[in-house]
Amino acid sequence: MNKNLLPWPVVVACTLAASNALGQSSGEPAARLIELPAKTGLNQVRVSARMGYNISAHLENVGVSAGQSFPQPPPPKDPSRHFTSATGVSYQDGYVGIDESGNAPLPGETQGRTFYWGYARQDQIADLNHDGIGDTLLLSHSTSGTLLGDFKNDPQAGLEVSYARQLGQRDGSTFGIETSFTYTSLDLRAHGIADPRVLGVDAFSLGNPPIVPPSVVPYTGPYQLEPPFGAPSIYDTPTHYPVNIVSSFDAAVYGLKLGPYFEFPLAKRLSFALSGGFSLLIADSEFQIQQSAAVPSPGIASGTVSGSSVGVLPGAYAAGRLSLMATESVNVFTGLQYESNGHHSQSLAGKRVDIDFWNAIYWTFGVSYSF
Repeated sequence: MNKNLLPWPVVVACTLAASNALGQSSGEPAARLIELPAKTGLNQVRVSARMGYNISAHLENVGVSAGQSFPQPPPPKDPSRHFTSATGVSYQDGYVGIDESGNAPLPGETQGRTFYWGYARQDQIADLNHDGIGDTLLLSHSTSGTLLGDFKNDPQAGLEVSYARQLGQRDGSTFGIETSFTYTSLDLRAHGIADPRVLGVDAFSLGNPPIVPPSVVPYTGPYQLEPPFGAPSIYDTPTHYPVNIVSSFDAAVYGLKLGPYFEFPLAKRLSFALSGGFSLLIADSEFQIQQSAAVPSPGIASGTVSGSSVGVLPGAYAAGRLSLMATESVNVFTGLQYESNGHHSQSLAGKRVDIDFWNAIYWTFGVSYSF
């Protein structure tokens, strides 16, 4: 905003006032610069359309901590050693670590292998080559973090019904108290690939030809080889497979506002009002999320889940409104409102959507009736 524009109306007003004063005789009353509108009733009802902006959401993954992973890797016998993930990732349904050899490759190979690995269920052994032989270990990881960045769908349509009661006036300006009921239909949708650092599936080759995986689960491979039988080893470098996310958040957002207002005449039929006070939002929401992995993984289920919740969000508002008198009782108006009501969160199937109402902007336009 250009702050230098603000003094110009004052300069023009002063110039006109001075010109009128100089053109009058000493016995004439000074002409009024702003001709006030005819007196109207003390009560006013306003009905307006309401378009919401800057209401955003982001989708988070609740995640599984390293201590919740199953099975847990057996610790090395040497107390100075500890488990180190070969990929730097903590998996929720197994592990692939660095063994006592440092994951040295087999003779004639360049890719590292480890016998310090484990998994929870037999269905984690997949046949990705489609030859009827289990050749791949699937491990899934799910950590806390943002899955999809902020998303919004401006504008969000709604309506507002207000009642105002004039309590007094002075020098043509009026003041009073107002209350409003608002409704906004919130529709937020997003889709894309989840951040691979937060959610994904890693596929580890069992070799070529593949080893025969242990039949007893959960299986927990050791850090050090145990003579005389040793332990099977797998390649330690995985192929990463993404997870696709489709999410939707629909809400009926009801609002209540209460506060004082001040209205100032700008011209014979034009006025400007300022108001502010307490604001309350009630969000009746439904959250739906669909996820699918690029490879079928028992650790990351594919499918759609949905749930509903109700949130109560207290806050504050400030508003400005420009009104044009059509008749003595009817005005048309437009205005801007700023509301700050915090945020509303809803969790579902290990995911959480967070709706930001901190800095919502609303554009209103409608008609009022005074009586």
